[in-house]
Amino acid sequence: MILSEKTKHLLNLLYADAFAYQETLADQLEHMNLPASRQNIGKHIDQLEKGNFIRYGIIENPNVHDVRTFFIEIKTNPEEPEIVSRINAIARVRSIDGIIGQNSLVVKICTRNDQQFTAILKQIDEIITGTRFQHYKVINCLKTFKDGGRTLVISDGDDAAAGAVAPEFDSIDELLLDTMQNTTPREGVLAERMSYTWIHEHTLPQLPSLTYDQVRRRVDAMIEARLIDTFTIKVSPVLIPQTDFPLKFYLQILPKRLSEYDAIAAETLAPKDEIVELYRTGEEYGLYAVARTESIAGYREFLESLYKTGKVQDTISTLVIDEKLPAIFKPFRGRTRPSPGAAFIERS
Repeated sequence: MILSEKTKHLLNLLYADAFAYQETLADQLEHMNLPASRQNIGKHIDQLEKGNFIRYGIIENPNVHDVRTFFIEIKTNPEEPEIVSRINAIARVRSIDGIIGQNSLVVKICTRNDQQFTAILKQIDEIITGTRFQHYKVINCLKTFKDGGRTLVISDGDDAAAGAVAPEFDSIDELLLDTMQNTTPREGVLAERMSYTWIHEHTLPQLPSLTYDQVRRRVDAMIEARLIDTFTIKVSPVLIPQTDFPLKFYLQILPKRLSEYDAIAAETLAPKDEIVELYRTGEEYGLYAVARTESIAGYREFLESLYKTGKVQDTISTLVIDEKLPAIFKPFRGRTRPSPGAAFIERS
């Protein structure tokens, strides 16, 4: 699929707010001198969905409700392709990337409690036991500064400063979040844009007693508390090469002053467009980032800009050569105008 300028801007708008009305999207395109009717918008979105170019999901703020994010570096053999499919079958896997280096895979997993974390590690143990090298390394993320290209609210016990108070988080909220996160369709089933109705219908099999009004109130409460940061799109691996940021890197960063980890992350690194994800870890190189650029030369310029700040002592870069799963990032350069409060609007 060759993307028109209109489709590129539409993808950026859906990245910023995938919950928006088609009329709202058309108005925003009109402001960019790209006129489109509601029907035309629907046709573009329909082509993207049927071509499996996009999926839908949310960006959660793990700092609000203590989601555990961790990365696993795995050493495998090219003759063991079944490892990827077995890992992909694990619930809560967010990304699987083939890399160049001592290890061959990096897997991102998010869990909501220690029990889930332990259960997934047991599954990983069982998978790795059958491999030639039987080696993996867990990188535990202690704090999330940025995810999906969005800078996230950091709450360190000061809710007033953070600007949000987390709601009471129970098993129903967890089910709703899982429903919104795990939106990769089954084989033969097309992607669908999310709405309150969609969330309700896809939650009913697990909880038949949950009403539409209850779903809406709970989702709105999680939006208000910034537990849900954004309704967005995931860009399929087949579409990523056509974006402005086709190259992906894992970047480990060692600051010159260890006492300034948080300040460097929040003030120097998070504002950079190239950095899509940014975490504080317990590793020697205690900042862990996912960066995207248009080229190797662009990545070199990005690294040079980090060192020119005078705040970075050393870095370790890892090039991703094969993205297995859809990824969340702003696909094209250029400004978009997400409509305030659009996430609260029910789409027809």
